[in-house]
Amino acid sequence: MVTTTAVTDNSQGFAKRPHAAVFDCDGLLVDSAHCWERAYAEVAASRGRSLDDIRLERLLGASVVRAASLVSQDLGDRVSTGELRAALDEAFAADPPEALPGACELIADLAPCMPLGVASNAPRDIVLAVLDRLGVREAFSAIVSAEQTARDKPDPDVYLEACRQLAVAPCDAVAFEDSALGAQAARSAGLVLVLVPSAHGPHVDADLIVPSLSDARLRAFLGVDASEPAQL
Repeated sequence: MVTTTAVTDNSQGFAKRPHAAVFDCDGLLVDSAHCWERAYAEVAASRGRSLDDIRLERLLGASVVRAASLVSQDLGDRVSTGELRAALDEAFAADPPEALPGACELIADLAPCMPLGVASNAPRDIVLAVLDRLGVREAFSAIVSAEQTARDKPDPDVYLEACRQLAVAPCDAVAFEDSALGAQAARSAGLVLVLVPSAHGPHVDADLIVPSLSDARLRAFLGVDASEPAQL
């Protein structure tokens, strides 16, 4: 579990504003762990097993494809992507996740300053439903799901595609993540990384680690709260 909440030694913030910001979705914008756990519990129960038989820490930030493979290993029985996806759709519909602290406010603050994107391992229709529920979908110029790319996180494809759609170089963009898988993807793509660690995640290095998106250091780090912020 990450407990550090300070800027790491290799970065003290942007000398100028980033050209764009790209957000993960699950666990970063919304508290959706209960939805994924409900889906895992359902597929486990259908095999006479329980959620305790699944190693949840391995699943943090995983795509449906990756999660189905890992759950299959834990249960010793094949769980198809389609089965897990159906259980996940049902879980999100039954108990939609709520916004995490500071998420909507940060989006509102950044949207006038730079283009925004989403790069998620979650299914695209779930991501779109989440953004619609939060009332922030229109703030994003690029919404990329791992369903749309050749590889999911921890590979960099979703971040590279989001930056391509935003017409920015990855090195000029900042990524917001909560998981080790997502952090690796953002780093591999070349984005500056802000980490809001999930409770059960392993230690991950980042340019800035904060406990929530409401942390006051974020805006200073991004250069959006100065009276005359520099422009790239």
